[in-house]
Amino acid sequence: MQTVVDGVLTNYEIFNPKQADTLVILHGWGSSLKFWIPIVKQISTDFQVILVDLPGFGSTNPIDTTPDIPEYTDFVRHFTQKLKLNKFILAGHSFGGQVALDYSIKYPENLASIILIAPVAVLEKPEVLKFKVKIAETIKPMLSNPSNRLAEQLLGWYTPDEYANSNEHQKKVLHKIVKYNLEPLMNQVKVPTDIIWGNLDIVVPNSGSILLKNIPNSRLHIISGANHLVHLTHTKQLAQIIDQIISQHYS
Repeated sequence: MQTVVDGVLTNYEIFNPKQADTLVILHGWGSSLKFWIPIVKQISTDFQVILVDLPGFGSTNPIDTTPDIPEYTDFVRHFTQKLKLNKFILAGHSFGGQVALDYSIKYPENLASIILIAPVAVLEKPEVLKFKVKIAETIKPMLSNPSNRLAEQLLGWYTPDEYANSNEHQKKVLHKIVKYNLEPLMNQVKVPTDIIWGNLDIVVPNSGSILLKNIPNSRLHIISGANHLVHLTHTKQLAQIIDQIISQHYS
């Protein structure tokens, strides 16, 4: 399905459209909605689930300017307004989790809750970011396997091929969003928050405990043996946790 949001031709999919209770899922950097369809197919049909390709990914056109997290957040807000959604659950993985967290701080009145799946929310040191970008530019071959833990360790949340295979526009955007630090604002989250984190996630190590400590009214769900790409490696477990969360909120 397609619509136009803020002048951007936007691709999205709706599952179980007759249901009122709604979950919106935001994918990570370099990804698209298609990687989340296996998750959706394992979630109860009692809920409407909406997947959207964020600007510049999948089949959605890019934003004309070089956007930062606030622009992506406003895009999601205008997208959900166009679909007339209210009191929905917003979930996001990695970069998508960063957008979901920012949304919850700015527009809590629209949300029932948020689900943060291995979100990028804590700013890394500049020298670490520069190192990851340099590595990404020089060792593309090791990025072919999306569950490659060595690539994950070296490149952080850019994996599996998020930087090396990005076009020039995406690279400019990426250089901006990795500097967007939400850690000082976490205590401003006013909606119930569920955090899902793999205990082998070396992209955002200890992220789960940091988020749990700083976000009020939050719960942590740990998936044993999972790394950052939990939706690819532990699809069934992730779907079960998401299903439990939304069932509790809409019970």
